[in-house]
Amino acid sequence: MLILFLAIVMVLELARRMPLVAAFRDMAACQAHAVRLMQRRGVSEWGKERAMRILAGRLFARSLRAGGLLVVVASPLLLVLGLAAVDPRLIGAHLDWVTRLWVAPMSLGYAALRWQVGPRVRAR
Repeated sequence: MLILFLAIVMVLELARRMPLVAAFRDMAACQAHAVRLMQRRGVSEWGKERAMRILAGRLFARSLRAGGLLVVVASPLLLVLGLAAVDPRLIGAHLDWVTRLWVAPMSLGYAALRWQVGPRVRAR
């Protein structure tokens, strides 16, 4: 139970420290730019196609960045689940309902304290 809780805490801390939301926001902005480009009138089809090729490359790069950050953020939890798959004794210890009922409120409480109370209380 403790290993699963620590993995969730690590996921929360990595999500807080990494620019994950900003990466997905950049990806959405690039997609919105592509939609606006296609709706624009008075631009030649050749120009739109060329701009779409450029935007497709940018969108691909931004989606790779966002996906990579997502994998990095989820890696502690994936590691625990991978270890549980290797050793069948860990599967029952970490994925039963009693453990889930203990870990879920502890994780939500940690997240609430970290995001709500943490920024207000500063060390002097």
